[in-house]
Amino acid sequence: MRRLFFILWFPLVALLASGWLTHRLWTESKLDEWNEPATNPNLRLFRADNSDRLLVMYDEFSERREVTQTRAYFLDEHAKSPRPKFMDVRTASGLASVPFYSSPPTNSAPSLFAVAGTDGGFTIFLNGKKSGSYSLPVYDDGVGRWEKIAWTPLAMTADLTIIGGAVGCYWIYAGGPGLGR
Repeated sequence: MRRLFFILWFPLVALLASGWLTHRLWTESKLDEWNEPATNPNLRLFRADNSDRLLVMYDEFSERREVTQTRAYFLDEHAKSPRPKFMDVRTASGLASVPFYSSPPTNSAPSLFAVAGTDGGFTIFLNGKKSGSYSLPVYDDGVGRWEKIAWTPLAMTADLTIIGGAVGCYWIYAGGPGLGR
C-alpha cells in the first residue's frame, strides 16, 4: 500500500515543486524598486505658452538609490503612461507659474489654479470649475527586470535539479530498469 501511495503521489509533488524558484523570482522578488513622490514633493505647476498644457515639477524619491531628485513632465503625457516622459527641469524656466493652494480660494480666484490633495495628488481648476484630479507618478524603476533576467538561469538550474532529484528518487524507489530488482 505504501509503495502504491508513493508511486501515485510522488510524481504530483515533483510536478508541483517544479518551477518554484523561477516562479518566485519573477512574482515575489524583492529586486523591484519603486520611484514615488518624496514625502514633501514640493509640487509646482507651470503653464506652457498660454495654453492649457501644464508642466508638473515635483521631488521624487528613488528606493533603489535612496535619493531625491526633481522631476518635470507634461501632464497630458502622463495620462498615456504610468511612467511619464520626463523633461529637463530647466524646461520650466520662462513658463508662467500656476498658483497652488491648499484649498480652493473663496474670492478672486485666477482663471487657472491648482489645489493640493491630501494623498499627494492635486486638482486643476479652470475658470472656477474643476478640470481634473491627478496623482503624481509611482512606477517601477525597471532595473529589477534585468536582474531577474540575470538570475533566471540559476533559478531554472535549481528547479531542474529538484525535478531531476525527485525523478531519480522515484525511479530508484519504483525499481527502475537496470536496478536488478
